[in-house]
Amino acid sequence: MENIPLWYGLLLFFALGACVGSFYNVIVYRMPRGISLINPPSHCPLCKKRIPIYYNLPIVGWLWLRGKSACCKQPISVIYPIGESLCGLLGSLALLAANWGVDWSAPVANWVDSLALFWLLLGIYPVCAVDFKYKLIPDSISVGGIVVGLVLSMFPGDITPFQSLIGAACAGGGLYLLGYAASKLLKKEAMGFGDVKLLAGYGALMGLDCAVVTLILAAFFGILIMIPWAKIAERKGKGDGSGQIPFGPFLAVSAPVVYLWGQTLLDLYAKFVFGE
Repeated sequence: MENIPLWYGLLLFFALGACVGSFYNVIVYRMPRGISLINPPSHCPLCKKRIPIYYNLPIVGWLWLRGKSACCKQPISVIYPIGESLCGLLGSLALLAANWGVDWSAPVANWVDSLALFWLLLGIYPVCAVDFKYKLIPDSISVGGIVVGLVLSMFPGDITPFQSLIGAACAGGGLYLLGYAASKLLKKEAMGFGDVKLLAGYGALMGLDCAVVTLILAAFFGILIMIPWAKIAERKGKGDGSGQIPFGPFLAVSAPVVYLWGQTLLDLYAKFVFGE
């Protein structure tokens, strides 16, 4: 793997991202409906016929079929290839960002950072798609992040397995306690357990310090969006909770930003507060 040039790695990560995006499409459709991700296998949602594997090729399958199912000739939503293409581009972006400044013909150097960013960037899609609509965060992303973080920490990099464990336990546990206290104070649920598991995954990937920065940055983004959103809903006279926005998407968007520039943000904060 050390001899793979950057340009080839970008193509590889695009293809891998598109494949992961195809799986995320399954998560986005099945998980909120309580359908197993494994059984039944891929099938036409209209006539229920099983879809052959060669029609399931990311992006290519939809183009090959010209946007219509092979069995009943009904239109296939363009959301599927769009999601796969987006994840492919995010996959390439992860590799490019982790190896920024490397010559295009030079070998890829930062595999651990590339894979961590790959997970963080691609996770934005299912978290936003499911949490915005159903107020749920897929366990495959939140719990999966804990597993990915622990595995990557075993390779030479920024954090050790011990730091990864501490990051997961303290970030997740701290947010759970914060949510519990807020729920008691407000007398209503203030923090979903999906958000807790999601931040625990980020703690495992980045360590406790960066997980805390992710939480703060997500809260900042949330305030910027939620206040005007709630006011718009109030003007429209909607008291059905439509003015509420889930917190998970803000965490998902903040995590890769912190992974790339977390230390810079901490240094700017220290300079602003302490003048150092």
